[in-house]
Amino acid sequence: MNYKNFLSNNDNIDKKKLMDELKKYKKENEEMKNKINLLTSENMKLKNDLSNANEIISNFNRNNQQNNNISHLNEIINNKDIEITNLKLQLKKRNINVNMVNIDDIIVIQFISTDQKINCAIKTLKTDTFAEVEEKLYQKYPEYRETNNNFIFKEKIILRFKTVFENNIQDGDKIQLLNDV
Repeated sequence: MNYKNFLSNNDNIDKKKLMDELKKYKKENEEMKNKINLLTSENMKLKNDLSNANEIISNFNRNNQQNNNISHLNEIINNKDIEITNLKLQLKKRNINVNMVNIDDIIVIQFISTDQKINCAIKTLKTDTFAEVEEKLYQKYPEYRETNNNFIFKEKIILRFKTVFENNIQDGDKIQLLNDV
């Protein structure tokens, strides 16, 4: 039943009062619809803001994790640098030269003894003294340390305290060991 029929059937009700009340409720209803629409719009905006905030937090967490990984890697690098420094100090204490060697400065000298017991190649540097090379030979053949030895190269006696280069010894040259028993 609609309100006009209701009003015509009930003459004793104040029609104007009811109409005013109806208008009032219609107006309130319209205001409520507007508020609902406004709140729905604000809700959508808040949902978008929340989604953006969650994305920002996610990116922050990802960046924070990457920063933690970078910090961890930097810590490893720093520890390795400290380890390298300590090893260099240990080498310095032992008087070991940590400089790099030019590969062209490495030569091999062939030693041959007159008694034919030695036929051996020794790696050395051109800048080593012949005494250092001789020591390498004695490390392989310690029994020759007990004898008086001379070394001949190109029919000349090698001078022990000159460098390999100063003795004109080249890569692959053969040195004869003469020992006095």
